[in-house]
Amino acid sequence: MKRIYLEAFFGLILLFFATLWGYEVIVYQLNTDYDRVLTEFEINAFHDLLTPLYQEKGQAYFTEAMENYAEATRSILTIYEQNQLPKEIAAVFVDPAMLVYLDDDFDVWMRFSANSTIYHLKEDLQSPLRQAIDFSGNLVWVFFIIGFAIYCVILIWFLSRRVRELERVTLAFASGDLSARARTTARYSVGSLNKSFNLMADKIANLITSNKVLTNAVAHELRTPIFRLQWQADLLADSPLTEMQQKSVSSMVEDIDEMEAMVEEMLYYAKMERPEAQLHTQAISLLPWCETLVRKWQSETYHPIHLQIDSCCDQANVDPHLVKRALDNLVRNAMRYTQTQVRIQVTHTAEQLEFQVHDDGKGVAEQDWPYLFDAFYSADKSRNKSTSGYGLGLAIVKQICQIHNGSAQVAHSPLGGACFIIRFSL
Repeated sequence: MKRIYLEAFFGLILLFFATLWGYEVIVYQLNTDYDRVLTEFEINAFHDLLTPLYQEKGQAYFTEAMENYAEATRSILTIYEQNQLPKEIAAVFVDPAMLVYLDDDFDVWMRFSANSTIYHLKEDLQSPLRQAIDFSGNLVWVFFIIGFAIYCVILIWFLSRRVRELERVTLAFASGDLSARARTTARYSVGSLNKSFNLMADKIANLITSNKVLTNAVAHELRTPIFRLQWQADLLADSPLTEMQQKSVSSMVEDIDEMEAMVEEMLYYAKMERPEAQLHTQAISLLPWCETLVRKWQSETYHPIHLQIDSCCDQANVDPHLVKRALDNLVRNAMRYTQTQVRIQVTHTAEQLEFQVHDDGKGVAEQDWPYLFDAFYSADKSRNKSTSGYGLGLAIVKQICQIHNGSAQVAHSPLGGACFIIRFSL
């Protein structure tokens, strides 16, 4: 908003002075300067008024009277002989008929005969009175600038209030609240931007909802044919078969089991994506809970799994089922790619619970980090299904963290591989 304010403020000042310049050019340069015309009429009338005094009282008396007039009006009177005039003024008074002249500075030059002395009358800019007048005239520009600044403050305040409301709705929508919509009343509208945002949000929400419904429906519908295939494959496996036929049936059973596992992953991911997904939090003792999980994981791998838990870690209020699922996905992922060991670090503060899962495998390239928690994304395109899974494990981890108002991220591990960090707000 600071940038918008400065742009509006300086833009307004620039436009104001450009308008004044245009006014000056059009009114005073391209058209007749009526202020000058009126001033010339006034000094000619003033000259006509003074001529009888000059003729009747003489030059000495007239000069004294003009000096008194100049002093009273805070002006400067200078008397020139014909041969003392500046060149540009002398050129004007070459004409004997020229008795009064108003120069470009609005200084008055006048004489009362072709050969008389010439009186030059100009404003005394050093006099306190005229300086006060100039100061008052210049002070109006300060008030203009202050007025522009106040106007811009009020304008930006009204605009920022509306933009912040739209920003709040945008962030809520981006955070997963697909029902968030901008208010379209005049008090909160930014032109037609609010209505355009709502139209866009409606279309995006419909697309996301349709996609979730389709994914969930397809996963549900696949369960029945997969179950029938499993049943038929089991019957076929119990039949008398040749060795080659038995291998084919075993491979088919493995593929069916893999399809079933993938469907279960898709259903679980769809469940985590639902806005109505609820947390069932309870207080868990972190040390025994984590040790139980580590013993289970250790029984499935020959690589040692080390648990490092802060001494201050006592109890945490989380959904143990969801946190276990997230940890299970990360640890099993580390077990696939580690070379010698897996390390789990647990830290606990009053605000959050943090788990770090380290491995000493090849790690993950940094260019893959922003997409690693997206569904069906695989950082290593060469990995097969037996090592890389179905591409939903990390996406489920991210969803579980978001339900807990937490976060999930990846980094380089001190062990040389990848480090997955998940945080849960308490």
